[in-house]
Amino acid sequence: MKPSVVPRGQSQRAASGEPPAPPPLVVDVDGTLLRGDLLVEGVLRLLAVSPLRLLRSLLSLAAGRAAMKRKIAQQVDLAPSSLVLEPAVQDEIATAKAAGQDVWLASASDERAVAPLAEAVGARGFFASDGRTNLAGRAKAAALVERFGESGFVYVGNERRDLAVWQKGQRIVGVGVSPRLERRMRALGREQGKEVRLLPGSGGGMRAGWATLRPQHWVKNTLVFAPLVAAHDTEAAHFLLAAAIFAALSACASATYVLNDLLDLPHDRQHPSKRRRPLAAGEVAPLPMAALGALLGAGGLALAFACSTAAGLWVLLYMLGTVAYSMSLKRKLLIDVVVLAVLYMVRVVAGAAVVSVALSPWFLGFFMFVFLTLALVKRQTELQDGEQRHAQAAGRAWHREDVSVVAGLCAAGSVASALILALYLQSPQVELLYRQPGFLWPLCPLVIYWLGRMALLANRGAVDADPLLFALRDRTSWLTGLGVAVAFLLAV
Repeated sequence: MKPSVVPRGQSQRAASGEPPAPPPLVVDVDGTLLRGDLLVEGVLRLLAVSPLRLLRSLLSLAAGRAAMKRKIAQQVDLAPSSLVLEPAVQDEIATAKAAGQDVWLASASDERAVAPLAEAVGARGFFASDGRTNLAGRAKAAALVERFGESGFVYVGNERRDLAVWQKGQRIVGVGVSPRLERRMRALGREQGKEVRLLPGSGGGMRAGWATLRPQHWVKNTLVFAPLVAAHDTEAAHFLLAAAIFAALSACASATYVLNDLLDLPHDRQHPSKRRRPLAAGEVAPLPMAALGALLGAGGLALAFACSTAAGLWVLLYMLGTVAYSMSLKRKLLIDVVVLAVLYMVRVVAGAAVVSVALSPWFLGFFMFVFLTLALVKRQTELQDGEQRHAQAAGRAWHREDVSVVAGLCAAGSVASALILALYLQSPQVELLYRQPGFLWPLCPLVIYWLGRMALLANRGAVDADPLLFALRDRTSWLTGLGVAVAFLLAV
């Protein structure tokens, strides 16, 4: 197969009697130069924009992998600035150029996706799939030998099928290879008398995979215990059932976080803090994390339905809601914060459903406004990241200039929460649950204080992306929670 880009000029060293030029450095793209895979990136971006178009593109696999790659590449613009490159490989390319080596890229990805990347790194040319031939393994080796001759190039790769290319090259250079592949590379080097070099890769290991699941966010699922606390239900069996729903929701939440991060890759890479997430930073591979997310989602749903059909349906609704949020609703103005508030409420209702606790309208109304305010605080925090007044939050419908409106909505939500609580404290239900309900009245100013303070701190840029996680590290929030607990104890 011919290289997909004609090189810019030819060497005149042989004609002038100069020493022969060093062999060209040929660099693989997927998993080597790139932290990730161009095909996977294209699939994820097409999935985020139009799942139907993605399905039609995948059907072109009947004509071969190269045809499918071409179909996807025609519909997705993978700008080099939106990708994450491997620093060690970039350094290798810079060193090669300084030594007078030509640099080429060689990838099984489609030429439409590889061309901008080759230009960005200053490669002399590139080899890539052309819609008919899938340039991987032996096909790639044959193309390089045809262009440079056997042992006429140095190849940098990262996977098992690159052994066929290393076999034809002058030296063997691997990037972030597994121990098993390293053994095979060294065996090949000894057999053919070739130098073997290893460059560090981007793998973050189990710690990066664990961070992608965001276990710190599982604390939100403790809301399943709220109905038991409000109803003064102390049965151990009920708390065990609620704990099982907590585990089910946590598994499902991690699954949806993985999906959200996969669909949000280009936006997260533009964000000042989200770009450090393992998937956005290329520290974990998308496909294994997608498989793990699918297993967690299926396991969480199975556990929830095993506990209670009603609770299982609410957990399923949570899953569907979060998927819809990740796919589309988070980009809808105001609808996004309403959906976030509803998803918080679903956690509470799932906890009530598993133990058959009836929730009063007062309870539902109070928490709905609290969660709506917290969702607005979350948006307010994200808007504070904008560097310009009219900058739009990446992947969102909000603009930096909306901060004042969001602040007003936060204030309204705080007051509405306290008002519903005050009305509830005058209702007959309170006297049935509490001996001294008068001690509950300090809760009203505490609610306004805590929510209002969160909104003010968010407006100053002092709150993390998630207000509940910020509250867990905030001493004032803990003291406010202590005041609420004391009020409840005195009332009981």
